[in-house]
Amino acid sequence: MERRKLLAVCAMLVLIMVIPGLAAAAVVGRFTEVTGQVDVLKQGKLPAAAAKVGDGLEPGDVIRTKSKSKAQLKFVDDTVITLAAESRMAVADYEYEPTRYYRRAVIRIFRGMVHTVVTRLLTVEEPGFITETHSAVMGVRGTESYTLLMPNFTTEYLISGVKEIKSSNPNIPAVLLLHAMEFTQIVMNQQPQLPKPITPEMLQMLKGMMDTGVRGTALMTEPPIGAPKSPISEFKLPVSPEQLTPLTGDIRKSLPPPLLSPPPPPTPVTSGSSSGP
Repeated sequence: MERRKLLAVCAMLVLIMVIPGLAAAAVVGRFTEVTGQVDVLKQGKLPAAAAKVGDGLEPGDVIRTKSKSKAQLKFVDDTVITLAAESRMAVADYEYEPTRYYRRAVIRIFRGMVHTVVTRLLTVEEPGFITETHSAVMGVRGTESYTLLMPNFTTEYLISGVKEIKSSNPNIPAVLLLHAMEFTQIVMNQQPQLPKPITPEMLQMLKGMMDTGVRGTALMTEPPIGAPKSPISEFKLPVSPEQLTPLTGDIRKSLPPPLLSPPPPPTPVTSGSSSGP
């Protein structure tokens, strides 16, 4: 009997030591900066809790910044994401195993503007970091970018690296390869528009918008040609965990070869005929 009691006590001690470790394992990132009113919906559910520097984030959490507010997040793979004022974002999925050089992250943006810096390029074959909006799906390959969300379109400004961008509509297969210092717009239910260069003035305004937010800015606030007109409104937040289901498969295996990537250089043509001695 005494031996059984001793074994039971040992088992309880092991559980006490292991359970906190299991709980901590779910944390995939933490707040490194909180300015103004920032809150978190755990697993996308109310009530929202005020965010503080050092608070952990788990897959399924939704982050919201209010007017004149800002939040910066650092994830376990050293990726840094900053939300401008009046922005909303969900950590839909986040797996990182450095020993296997494996990462699968899915970030969903519902409103506002987000600055993303992905420093670790783990694989060349496929993007391991994906950003989704209401109109676009973007595969990241070690980049710095700004994502600006408007009611009917997304504008992606790529500062460094390469991104694969497609419509969120699976019936539109065209893929755009966006390169450093280029931007594109993705209108809902349309393929990405051809890229254009980012000017120094645009870059300066983007940096300023991270503090002021999207409202009142003159930078790409009008829908591009072909976008339906509608008043400014936010993209609806998920109301259940099912709406935060991770993507199935990966972006390269589910898409055809890029249709909008730069064409290969022309093959040199030799003229004239050879003559014998």
